[in-house]
Amino acid sequence: ALAISLVASCSRSRTAEAKAPRVVATVNGQPIMLDRLQEKFDEISKLGRGYFPDKQTAAKIKRELLEQLIDETLLEQQAKKKGIELDPRLVEEVTNLPSNRYPAGEFEKLLLERGKDLQKYRKDTRRTLLIFKLLDREVVQRVAVSEKEIRDYYEQNPKVRQNPEMVRVRQIVTKTKEEAEQLRKRLLRGEDFATLARQYSLGPEAENGGDLGFFARGTMPPAIEQSCFALWRPGQISKVVTSPYGYHIFQLVERKPVQELTLEQARSKIEKFLMARKISEAEAYYMRKLRERADIVRNLDLLELVH
Repeated sequence: ALAISLVASCSRSRTAEAKAPRVVATVNGQPIMLDRLQEKFDEISKLGRGYFPDKQTAAKIKRELLEQLIDETLLEQQAKKKGIELDPRLVEEVTNLPSNRYPAGEFEKLLLERGKDLQKYRKDTRRTLLIFKLLDREVVQRVAVSEKEIRDYYEQNPKVRQNPEMVRVRQIVTKTKEEAEQLRKRLLRGEDFATLARQYSLGPEAENGGDLGFFARGTMPPAIEQSCFALWRPGQISKVVTSPYGYHIFQLVERKPVQELTLEQARSKIEKFLMARKISEAEAYYMRKLRERADIVRNLDLLELVH
């Protein structure tokens, strides 16, 4: 009887231990729970990016997610230390923004499919806004690009001194090749491309007559790019092109040749690029300094439990 009692006691102890919240890391004494890491991992899986070909890749992803959580915790702590606060109305407005674009109850359903509820989503949104506000105050507002930096970049980078060749096209996307071929015949007989795009295209730009706007080489899938840049006469219709999205027909609207840019014409683009690069570097330095001063303890053995 004593032996049975001891076995039962050990079994209950192991069960309680298995159910007990586990701390996968601490940041300045603040715990990061294993459940939160599991949630992050689940989000990746449910967005279709959860297939990892081997254990090494999965372990690498888990470690990267853990480091992201450590960074978020450090930034939250710093925001609190700096006395940064959020307007509750802003949090509510940003939280409600996506749900306003869906029918009643649909956004909550989508969240549940991704392993979240509205309360968790609101909490995550508040955390994100707080971090943005901290980084804007402590990093972004302290970064500037000088006139000399803009001029030097213009002189030293020939590619920035020109706009590449671009095409503007309309497209119709269908589910079957047969439907695409039938529509192409109608287009070749003179029917209006924009009208047929509005009626039959599955693409999100269908309501705009299939207009994809201007794009340069290297921004579209190769088969689509090749077909579009092979068109040379405005109004010209492409052959049917197959892609993972369906079957496409394109119509050339306009071509823009390579255009040489003066410093003034290129200035805005250069300034934005240099600013983004400097902000990225400054944020990395800021984060590195926070980590250097922090007491971070990781329990990496627990990563094996994330699946």
